[in-house]
Amino acid sequence: MKKLLFAVMTSLLLLSCQSKKDKVQDFVDMYNRSSSMMAVNQIKSTKATAVSEDQVDISVETNYEKGDMESDLVTSALPDLIGQAIRSEKAGKELFESGVKFNIKVYGKNSQVILDQPIDKKKLSKDVDFKAIAKGDKPDSKQLNIILESFNKNLPIVDASSGTKITSIKADADNNLVYTCEVPDSLKTALATQGAEKAMKEAMLKSGQIRQVFSQISVLGINHIKYLYVDKSGNVLKEITITKEEAM
Repeated sequence: MKKLLFAVMTSLLLLSCQSKKDKVQDFVDMYNRSSSMMAVNQIKSTKATAVSEDQVDISVETNYEKGDMESDLVTSALPDLIGQAIRSEKAGKELFESGVKFNIKVYGKNSQVILDQPIDKKKLSKDVDFKAIAKGDKPDSKQLNIILESFNKNLPIVDASSGTKITSIKADADNNLVYTCEVPDSLKTALATQGAEKAMKEAMLKSGQIRQVFSQISVLGINHIKYLYVDKSGNVLKEITITKEEAM
């Protein structure tokens, strides 16, 4: 995420008192020169194109597959995250306010389009200093939760293989990332068995996905990742905590 934010910020730094067309083109040129910094984990590349002085298209090439839980969660949040980064700079805000429309298209494996939508400036959060984050400052839990709104608005999301449903992703007061997962009744007994926590934790670490999550959120100053498994009434059945040291 740091690379993503830094790339967008860099794209905006040199915009000055120019015509609307020049400002749009400068944004596109700088974005594309900085685009290699955004290539991380599942994001392969990105490119901006000036369709007109009133529209910029941003394409993002990824290794995600449509219908995959992680894919759906990340790609659905990208328009908000990129939009927030653009608007957090004065020049980017000016482009939005002058009527420039930003459209994002995300491609998955085999060039399949998995998301194609405009960035809605009216829905963007206003209280996160993305420029400071890109420079290395760590957000507090309040700002983390504002960022996480981009993900939470697309929840709940269901893992088809197990029926487990992610209902929220929040940051607690200690800057731990907390996933709340609702499990179906069929899994309640399995969660209660002796050794279930150890087995689940080992499986998470073995998959490598936890390592990817930590690498993506390290810029945000996240300490640990917690999973709260709850029943349909919200009662906590199991809590699993994974530290960065365990994941790496």
